[in-house]
Amino acid sequence: MDEIRKKLAEELATVDWRALRPQLGRDSVILVAPELELVEVGWCVARDRTAEVAGWIGSGQLRKPSSEELTAWELELEKPFRMLIVAPYVLIQTV
Repeated sequence: MDEIRKKLAEELATVDWRALRPQLGRDSVILVAPELELVEVGWCVARDRTAEVAGWIGSGQLRKPSSEELTAWELELEKPFRMLIVAPYVLIQTV
């Protein structure tokens, strides 16, 4: 495992929606599809692997949360998410 992957794996956290809400104001929250490995996505973002990232965006596997999702999460503030910060982005994945 290279150093970046190792660091990202160590920084992977589980938080509830309440903890993620402040990030919305920065427009930096990116939702990662559950079938993707969050550390791998973070590594690709950190390494500017544009082909992989563009593919995930194109397939809808990497996107900003919809207004419907945001509304639902506001009703369930304790909903858990896996989170990984790859500045300037906050990658999240539902648990």
